[in-house]
Amino acid sequence: MSYSSSQDGPTSNLIYLYDLPKDEISSTKIAMAFKDQAGVVLDSRPQIRKDITKPFYSGIVSIKDPVQFQVACQKMRYFEIDGKACRALQFDRNLHGPNKEKLLPTNVFVRNIPKEMKHFELEEKFLNFGIVKSLKVSLNSDHTSRGYGFI
Repeated sequence: MSYSSSQDGPTSNLIYLYDLPKDEISSTKIAMAFKDQAGVVLDSRPQIRKDITKPFYSGIVSIKDPVQFQVACQKMRYFEIDGKACRALQFDRNLHGPNKEKLLPTNVFVRNIPKEMKHFELEEKFLNFGIVKSLKVSLNSDHTSRGYGFI
């Protein structure tokens, strides 16, 4: 999959991180996950957004090198920190919350997802219908599946 920059679509070097576990998360743990799981050494410190009103933290990683960015986008789409499922997506204005009118026609609600099914396993099932731009299995605060999600 190719990632390109456009005014309304993806930006060239930002990866948003989702479902980061609140307990003991750090920029160092995120950087180690990128190194261990994708072989990508980050050239800047990951930013963690700590909103205590939400069950998980989010974050942003910037990768200047286009080759390393491509590798990170592909290998870190679904990753783990301390055995807990996290997601990483290239920042895309089209997927951002204020664009709900653009998302509704293409967003699919999926229920009865087996609780043990991983994000990447669910994505594999839906690849028969086309490229999956974004996928989220809804998680409880302890990172267990709620049995539904959005694609």
